[in-house]
Amino acid sequence: MGSTFLTMPSGYTRTEAAYVFDEGRSFVMYSQQLLGRFLEGSLLRNTSGDNKNQSVWNLKLNILEEDKIIPNVVWGVSDLRRELGSKVFYFAASKNFEVFGLFLHGGFFKDPVTTARKGFWGIEKTILPLISVAGERVEEKNSVAIKLRPYPSVSVEYITQNIGTEKKREAYVLRYVQAF
Repeated sequence: MGSTFLTMPSGYTRTEAAYVFDEGRSFVMYSQQLLGRFLEGSLLRNTSGDNKNQSVWNLKLNILEEDKIIPNVVWGVSDLRRELGSKVFYFAASKNFEVFGLFLHGGFFKDPVTTARKGFWGIEKTILPLISVAGERVEEKNSVAIKLRPYPSVSVEYITQNIGTEKKREAYVLRYVQAF
């Protein structure tokens, strides 16, 4: 779905590259801002697993710029070429409260199978200059992450997600984000 917070899209357009390893599956994601911050095109390429060598193209459009009170809002579409099934349409909003070291984000997407609107939300808190913790909730699943930033624009992330009463999924992410 383009540049992400943890697993769901953020309300920002940005240029970033990421490598994700998720329990035997891995993929590379690259997103690029176009026309300033107005548009983002991205590609997610599966490098292993059931969908190996399939590429998912995404598009994100910035419809409202963040200011002191208003969050940044985007509209997006994921899987433009329907490589993995159906297109997924979404709205996402993100707000940075820099004074508190706090990011809030949320939104909703249209389920491609049931056409139901499903919401998601998340929070990230900087606890030390190089460390932040984050949480996200989508479709009754909770994700928790710790993000280490050993170098400007680079983060190493560990994400754990509850996918059932006793099942968990873990992911490791190496991310480079081009500075604003």
